[in-house]
Amino acid sequence: MQLFNKILTVMMLTFLAVFFLLFMILPHRDFSERENRMLQKKPALSRDNLISGKFSHAAEDYLTDHFVFRDTWVGLKSAAELILQKKDNNGVYFGRDGYLLQKPEKLNTAFLAANIAALNQFAATLPAPVYLLLAPTSAQVLDDKLPRFAAPQQNLDLFALIKKQLGPDIRLIDTYPALAAHKQEYIYYKTDHHWTSLGAYYAYREAGRVMDFPALDLNDFNLEPASDNFYGTLYSKSGHRFLQPDSIHLFHPKRELACQVDYINEQRTGNSLYAREHLLQKDQYAVFLDGNHALTRITTLKKTGRKLLIIKDSYANTLVPFLANHYDEIYLIDLRYFNAQLKPYLEQYGFKEILLIYNTLSLAEDSSLRKIGS
Repeated sequence: MQLFNKILTVMMLTFLAVFFLLFMILPHRDFSERENRMLQKKPALSRDNLISGKFSHAAEDYLTDHFVFRDTWVGLKSAAELILQKKDNNGVYFGRDGYLLQKPEKLNTAFLAANIAALNQFAATLPAPVYLLLAPTSAQVLDDKLPRFAAPQQNLDLFALIKKQLGPDIRLIDTYPALAAHKQEYIYYKTDHHWTSLGAYYAYREAGRVMDFPALDLNDFNLEPASDNFYGTLYSKSGHRFLQPDSIHLFHPKRELACQVDYINEQRTGNSLYAREHLLQKDQYAVFLDGNHALTRITTLKKTGRKLLIIKDSYANTLVPFLANHYDEIYLIDLRYFNAQLKPYLEQYGFKEILLIYNTLSLAEDSSLRKIGS
């Protein structure tokens, strides 16, 4: 028994020594592509940091983020949780058929009410019609993919609460029925929280019905399979590594759509609604409109006489390539990055239609929406 304890002690010390040596000699990364986030930098040692406790917290985070073979250990932890039939990790449900789905946080009803009040105040002061296209999450639509004992009613309650609090000056574009009718199709990514191009297409058809433009049929588009190795935000967040990648498809109208895309703050211009360079990077969803920007202007040669302002979150990026077929100009504002005064901007450009595109969780949790009412 004593010999066994000695052998076990030697093995443990050897294990720790090897891992310490590897920790010291292996390069440390600044960014984790799998988790899609910046990693903790080596903390600076100072008297103030030691006294305040900041150094110890930062050092702990640094060791955790740069632990040897971290990605492998995260994957093994996730696999163990699946074996133990744990239904979620880090706010992500392990769903059926390889789906990862957002787990809703406990709803802050006061926060949601303040956001909707800001939207109502904004719409009440404008002569132009204001539309809200509400994008449901995959967990709201694909309730059959949720794990056992998940609470789909919480998602539906959020939907109903938003509808109830909207004022009379906002016309709701309810995409839920159309998406639910096509839930057996590939309308949401399995590893990402966004809808696919096909899901966005069904939302676009509902927008056309409410906003009075003739939506194109599916057979009016050529479908391009752009990627078959996309791992999205929920893959990064969940730690679940044993999943098949998603595919990304781009819709091209058969009647060619010539356009110019101006990224105003970055002072650069493109001639496509798709930024293909992102297909070679981790965040492949950014192929749609080059990701999120404070202010983007899209100009087409459609000569419809219509100009649209979209105030949006990232769900809009997949939807806009469809909407561009019906407008001469589309301006996109993302309030998370837009810091100018909004009202003078609206008056300057004289928009006749304003479309808000928000995912239900963004509407409930995004504090930047308060800017719209100020």
